[in-house]
Amino acid sequence: MNAPLNALLEMKRLTAPFPAGAAVQEWKATGGTVVGFFGLAVPEEIIHAAHMLPFRVSTDNDPVPLTAAEACMPASTSTVARSILQMALDGRYDFLDGVVVSVVDEGVCRLIDNWRMYAPRPYMDSLSLPLKRTEEACALYLADLEDWRSRLSEMRGVYIVARDLKRAIVVNNRGRELMQQLYALRERERPPVTGAEMLEIVKAATRMPRERFNDLLESLLAEIESTGREISKSKRLMVIGSELQNSTWIEAAEEHDATVVTDDLCTGTRYCFGRVDTSLPPMEALARYYLQARPPGARVWPAGRSFTHIFEMASRYRVDGVIAQVQRGDAEYAHDGMFLRKEMDDRGIPMLELDVEYGDGRSDELAARFAAFIERLQGRAAVPATRARARGRSDGTRADPPRGAARG
Repeated sequence: MNAPLNALLEMKRLTAPFPAGAAVQEWKATGGTVVGFFGLAVPEEIIHAAHMLPFRVSTDNDPVPLTAAEACMPASTSTVARSILQMALDGRYDFLDGVVVSVVDEGVCRLIDNWRMYAPRPYMDSLSLPLKRTEEACALYLADLEDWRSRLSEMRGVYIVARDLKRAIVVNNRGRELMQQLYALRERERPPVTGAEMLEIVKAATRMPRERFNDLLESLLAEIESTGREISKSKRLMVIGSELQNSTWIEAAEEHDATVVTDDLCTGTRYCFGRVDTSLPPMEALARYYLQARPPGARVWPAGRSFTHIFEMASRYRVDGVIAQVQRGDAEYAHDGMFLRKEMDDRGIPMLELDVEYGDGRSDELAARFAAFIERLQGRAAVPATRARARGRSDGTRADPPRGAARG
């Protein structure tokens, strides 16, 4: 393993201890306002344009006991919503001046309802996310964003003007471009960063002022160029599925002769995909980007549209295998499972399916599953990847047993 990246170490310093890290404390010390957000349909640019700090609410690398949250929300609710609520009930999000969520399912509705009732912040709000990507849906979403812009302006005491929105779009686009540059470097035969390191970088983007993050990411890219840093592992993995925040989970896979080179995650490529169109009026540009410009997720109708992007990424990054993790209660990804398995089988791409809890990290059981999966990938080394993916598996076996069967 190469030496640690100094710029990444600085990102970790500024975002620790989680959640109210050094960067947040510095922001608050100068009288700054922090607004927590949850969901990819909350445009950070609008919070940024209000001269507030956007902060993505989540857990981190330590599992969160759900004692209090389970008294408020049933076990069938996603562990994402219950874990965030638990942190709010524990007072760990008391530094937030406001919270806004994009409502994508019942779990998020219950999250904001319970948060408002039991641990309210001065400002709490929600946005609706259309499940279609049509022009009519975009117009509906834009109207909702305009209403939210007015409510956030009222909280601030000054209206959020187009000039500030344009500036925020430019700054956030720059962050996306830099993260995309780093992802492009991971296409190399020997990528310069691990999957666990990449997740820590994406998390840092949502926990500090974007201008400061951009400066650090520029330094990190320069550091990679000057040191020639490389990760030498034989197998290339892709991680897909539910929101992922615990990087020790990925470290468990990378302890073996494998590196996670790409992903299809809202805490990964989906977060930094593309750019907001600066030629459009800023609010329209944001609506089109957040609803239409990024790859469709599991929640977007019709189902299965996300598969095209997954397989494009798998081909581009020349992955040997895919790890599909679904957190309990995340119904959309779970329902996609059987369709995804068939598509993976048809392309001859081995897939390891995991049912996990949000926030879970490395465990002996998980490490054993990864070890068995990577051993299986090494056993397929004699089959040329291009032929296997073009014609399906040559050994006549499934990429992975059905959910619920003994696997890995």
